[in-house]
Amino acid sequence: MTFTLVCLTWAIPIFEQSAVAQTKPTKEHVTVILKDYTVHPNTTQAKAGRLTFEAVNEGMSTHELVILRTALKRTALPRKEAKGQSGIITEYLVDEDDAQIEIVDEIEEFPSGTSQKKTVSLNPGRYVLFCNIPGHYDKGMHASFHIVP
Repeated sequence: MTFTLVCLTWAIPIFEQSAVAQTKPTKEHVTVILKDYTVHPNTTQAKAGRLTFEAVNEGMSTHELVILRTALKRTALPRKEAKGQSGIITEYLVDEDDAQIEIVDEIEEFPSGTSQKKTVSLNPGRYVLFCNIPGHYDKGMHASFHIVP
């Protein structure tokens, strides 16, 4: 008795990881959740270049998102007095004109339950994302963000 061995070859396409990586968009996207009184980006680091921030206001009050570059710790930004309608100092906000910080851009105040987008070009360095409505920074509405080469 004679046996014949038959070999069948199946062609299954194999995709290399490098081929998949090439389809990645060149523009990054970061979602930042704003609540009363927290700032939560979905990542704390991105590559240098164009970056789109989508700020989602899940808080009960109006918020904004300011993007600044600084060597200072996120909890040590320079502040100035915020006066109420009667001229009395009611709270504080970050002094956006201070020489120790560089304001990159911001998403102006927007209401609860909505979102806004802003695309900026960022160089490597340390950044802070925060809400600069009087009192909100001091209540903890800030997060560190790093841009790497």
